Amino acid sequence: MENASLENQTKTKNHLYYINNVIEAVSSLDFYSMKDTIKQAIDAKVPIIDIINKGILKGLAESGEMGLILAAEALEGEILCIDEETRKSLAKARNYSGKVVIGTIEGDIHNLGKNILIALMKSYGMDIIDLGIDVKPEKFEEAARMPDVKVIGISYLLSSGEPFIKRAVSLLKKGDLVNKVKVILGGAASSYEFAEEIKADACAKNALEGFNLIDKWLRN
Repeated sequence: MENASLENQTKTKNHLYYINNVIEAVSSLDFYSMKDTIKQAIDAKVPIIDIINKGILKGLAESGEMGLILAAEALEGEILCIDEETRKSLAKARNYSGKVVIGTIEGDIHNLGKNILIALMKSYGMDIIDLGIDVKPEKFEEAARMPDVKVIGISYLLSSGEPFIKRAVSLLKKGDLVNKVKVILGGAASSYEFAEEIKADACAKNALEGFNLIDKWLRN
């Protein structure tokens, strides 16, 4: 029992070492250092959710939007190394079923927050379909009709996208799609009040909140 406790303490200290390196790299806006420290943390089995929540997000307090841009690119590069066989094993371990469709709404070309969420979801084995940016409402409806799709994520940074969001949700919340998919809104312009008004299932103000909601939905 004592040995197990010591092993856990050692693992925690090691994880903190790698996380602190990530914080420093993101704070200093050193892209290559970000890539190296994120890779080292992943190789050391530090959970991706901790790398993002305890490392990247803390570093962003110092580096702001430019840090977000670089960190999203650095993280995405590492997550793309996960092959399909590994992804399926991760999904099975977490009892996931179904696919997640995500995209930035029509008229909006911002994708940083979306890409961080995608990287986080992929690292846990979720099956993701990325529609990209400037996505028309009808494209979300079309994607929702694909086999095994359980979640639609709609991202937007600009409040001018709200009419398109409203149109997309109205298409996703009628007919045979009502009970097929959950709809989650996210991004800087999103609000819980607007999500409730247009009858979206949820709103997430950051990638971690979005991940936790989608994680729960895919397990049901």
